[in-house]
Amino acid sequence: MEGDHKGLYPKYPGQETTRLILTEAIIDAATLLQIPEINKSYTILALYGTNGFTDEHRAAVAELKELKEVVLFFDGDEAGNKAIKEVTAELKQINEKLIITVVDTPENEDINSLAQGHEPEIFTHLIDNRQPFYFSSEPLPVEKEKSTESASINNNQSPILNNPLKVKPDCLIYETDHLTITLWGGIEIHTVSRLRATLHIQLKSNEYNSFRDTADLYSHSQTDRLIKQASEKLEISTTVTNEAITGLTKELENYRQQKREEKRQSEENKEKQSVDRFNREQMQRASDFMRSSELTKRTYQLFNNLGMIGQQDNATLLFFIFLTRFFKNPLHAIVMGSSGSGKTHLLQGVAGTVPKQHINVTTSLSENTLYYTPKDFLKNKILLQEDLDGAYNALLPLRELMSNQEISRFSTKTNSRTGDSKQVYLHVEGPVCVAGATTKDKVYEDNANRSFLIQIEENPKHEAEVLEYQGKVAAGLIDFKKYEQNINLLKACQLLIEPMEVIIPFAQKLELPPHVFKKMRTKNHYLTLIKAVTLWNQKQRKQTTDNEGNRYLISALEDVEWANYLCKDNLLRKSDELGGKTRNFFESLKELQTETQKSNPVFYAKDIRKYFRLHPMQLKRFLDELEGRGFVKCKNRSNKTGNEYEITIWDDYQMLKNGVNMLDNLVECLKNEPVKA
Repeated sequence: MEGDHKGLYPKYPGQETTRLILTEAIIDAATLLQIPEINKSYTILALYGTNGFTDEHRAAVAELKELKEVVLFFDGDEAGNKAIKEVTAELKQINEKLIITVVDTPENEDINSLAQGHEPEIFTHLIDNRQPFYFSSEPLPVEKEKSTESASINNNQSPILNNPLKVKPDCLIYETDHLTITLWGGIEIHTVSRLRATLHIQLKSNEYNSFRDTADLYSHSQTDRLIKQASEKLEISTTVTNEAITGLTKELENYRQQKREEKRQSEENKEKQSVDRFNREQMQRASDFMRSSELTKRTYQLFNNLGMIGQQDNATLLFFIFLTRFFKNPLHAIVMGSSGSGKTHLLQGVAGTVPKQHINVTTSLSENTLYYTPKDFLKNKILLQEDLDGAYNALLPLRELMSNQEISRFSTKTNSRTGDSKQVYLHVEGPVCVAGATTKDKVYEDNANRSFLIQIEENPKHEAEVLEYQGKVAAGLIDFKKYEQNINLLKACQLLIEPMEVIIPFAQKLELPPHVFKKMRTKNHYLTLIKAVTLWNQKQRKQTTDNEGNRYLISALEDVEWANYLCKDNLLRKSDELGGKTRNFFESLKELQTETQKSNPVFYAKDIRKYFRLHPMQLKRFLDELEGRGFVKCKNRSNKTGNEYEITIWDDYQMLKNGVNMLDNLVECLKNEPVKA
């Protein structure tokens, strides 16, 4: 009730205040005070509920002589909407010249709930898009409508229906009692410093008596010349022509302003579509999910229900790689597979579980594009290049961005007026997580070394599973509503993540398999993956604080177990001297020969080509590489019967797998160690 509260929060507004934000509650004001961008531009004052506009508030507002605008940022509910009308009425009584604007708070949300579910940028976005408040949208009496119409014309806001300017696809037409003026090609919408138009002026009494010219209607000399020459040619008074040109100029200004406003609204709508927002119920569900036991296991199971047929492990690994965008040195991923194998489907599927404001997706990327990205465009984001084969020229800056999380270069810029050239320093910063797909079996080594290499499963079993799933989709047996709910759940959960550094207390005891290439870089990738799993489980993990007040999460052995499980195939790739496609072929070949070896210990190239339905050149590349590395031996070369081969090494991949399994053995040893007090 009014009178129960004394004083103002956070304090009495200063006399220099020009823009004042009123919030519905103290906690809302306290939230906005934490955002520097808003604090610099606005003074913030809290009410004491929807009926909490007290005498002290009235007195404080009345004393602000410089105050121009009051912004009402209330809850997005019925009580908040009602309070907006009541407070606006009181403010207008205090100062009828005040501009009252209203922030469009999402339905059933308030400032505090928005802060919990979104990044701080949402508040600047909402405030920047505030709208003027109008008491009623009811039709006005006829006399008032006329006066309002007149006033709006004077304010360059005349309605389109009453606009004498007719808009056609190729031209604009303006008419007076005596003249018809056609503007072919329209006018420039984006430039406001000039109003250049190509005019065709005709007499209504004689359409064959006309005048054509091009002029800048903002230039006095050009307009004066236009009026004189048109009047002479049409044999009419300069007063008539002058009134027509003056009226035309005003209408063109209105038209241009309206078009600019339409574009601004279109850009705002597009921006809103590029941001994922969730209601209070969805955010609560996400919060409950983040606090659940066995969170990583439940997340893994979700990806099994998102159409990632046979790619559950790869999808979950890619999801955790994307989570490293919150770290200073994120991980990166390259998805490898032949055309039509599903690599883009995997990338897009996992990217679809990331909030739109956290990812930038592109199908083409050039070197210059990277250097000219806006500030913070890549910061704590994912840069998803769907096809790395189309970004060859950008591989060098991409590589440097992946390693150093920043790129820079000098560029020459020429002044269009003076012709002088000067050096411009271009600098782009991360941290950014880079991901992409390629059909190449071998990626440029320097880029591959910086990334997790995720190989798409390409075997008959996986193909059969995908075909079966496609049949279910066509038969309407897949519940896509459930898909969307799970995707939104994962997105909302990521909005709740609090970026924090992670400590792995047993990191020194974690060793990589002996056969892994580039151990130093790979070890760092492995540890970062463990940190990503810990970050995802931050609600269940212990925290510690250093002497400077920085908070850290403490990894658990469960996080290491999941990281081991998810990256085993990747570590195998890092240990294997064969490329992904060649290895898949060789393992399939060994499996086939195991079944037939008793009756036929050797195989012919032509038989293998028919069985696997391979192109002759592709089969030759596989066999040449295997023979060159000593995995197979050609026993007989013949153009008639085809080359005869024999497998010489059978257990190489099993040895690599045994080496990778040492990671699990290390975890078991750590579990059995006595816990330190």
